[in-house]
Amino acid sequence: MKHFSTTALGIALAFGGAAVMVQPAIAAKKEAAPAGPKLSKEVREPLAAAQTAIKAGDAATGAAKLTEAKAAAKTDEENYYVAAVTLDLSKLDNNPATQQAAIDGLIASNRAPADQLPTLYLASGQAAYKAANYAKAEQMLTKAIELKTTEPNAYALLVEAQAKQNKTPQALQTLQTAIDNSRAAGTKVPADWYGRGISMAYTAKLPQQTSALTRAWVKDYPSPSNWRDALVTYRELNPMDADGQLDLMRFQRAAGAMKGQGDYMEYVLATYLRYPGEAKAVLDEGTRAGVINLSKGGNAAEINGIISPKVAADKASLGAAATTARGPKGTGKTALSLGDAYLGYGDFTNAAEMYKLAATKGGVDPALLNTRLGMALAKAGQKDAAKQAFAAVTTGPRAGLAQYWTIWLDQQA
Repeated sequence: MKHFSTTALGIALAFGGAAVMVQPAIAAKKEAAPAGPKLSKEVREPLAAAQTAIKAGDAATGAAKLTEAKAAAKTDEENYYVAAVTLDLSKLDNNPATQQAAIDGLIASNRAPADQLPTLYLASGQAAYKAANYAKAEQMLTKAIELKTTEPNAYALLVEAQAKQNKTPQALQTLQTAIDNSRAAGTKVPADWYGRGISMAYTAKLPQQTSALTRAWVKDYPSPSNWRDALVTYRELNPMDADGQLDLMRFQRAAGAMKGQGDYMEYVLATYLRYPGEAKAVLDEGTRAGVINLSKGGNAAEINGIISPKVAADKASLGAAATTARGPKGTGKTALSLGDAYLGYGDFTNAAEMYKLAATKGGVDPALLNTRLGMALAKAGQKDAAKQAFAAVTTGPRAGLAQYWTIWLDQQA
């Protein structure tokens, strides 16, 4: 199954620097502090000299005078003004360390206006991240989010800060919180945030988190390619038996997410011995899609030659077989097999009837049966009944497949 390699997923998008590294406009000026500043002479004089030097473009003198003022500062108000002028210096010397010290000083002074604190914590987290101090970045960004920062990329940067510390579960939970909050607000996070999260979860081999993110992804950004990538990822992290893999391919086909000869031929190879009608339909679809050329010979042409003569007789035999299945000699397994045959021929009403009959006869796996009953009902246009069948699949890898079906159903008219 080489065509399912994750290298082809195209979902390992990292957060770009421009998307993550916010540039907040910090308004922490001296005039923003409470009126009537009380500064001692030991602070006021070097602070004024620092301001004069900074305005003249003399960063060295400004830094020296700020050091003098900071050493003399004893009150919160004095520390606030020293930090505010230090921020002015950081704009002149363009030194990240100066900016970090200024921002942290404003926070620590306990005099910064409350409406500036979210921006200050965010800026501190950003500066710490740039300096590769990821633990501090996590602390400051978490506080900014707690204070209801309006910068949407705060979550993205926090995810990265946690990821840099190998805190993958925490990073994924942060991302999930951002997704949930956006959805509650009637919006959605950028598509590449999903790519980053899925890549992280997949690399860490966390199937539950990976599946949850792929479901949220296709819910927000449904497309044939996204559906295919979500299903490929799910299949790789949630091993299924042959029947489970076949049902996943059936959903992939229903979602219009088949791609390339490999997808079609794997499906054909899984069905042609038992369900020639279904195999023939898939072969024909691949031919119409231009990815299978029966005139060139090869495996596809050989299988087509085997199943084509069988289809008419096989389909004609279903009526008598269904009569037997309904009788006293019928079993759950024969009804299930007939349901699969009807499903392959696109006779979804009779397929659903046979699956319901199989449930009454017993002897079949309920998860498998409800999955296929949901498929038949979904394709028959019975959306609510299909969702009810899928809701009954609650354990094992089929539970995830049922959830994908439900999401897809909700997207249909």
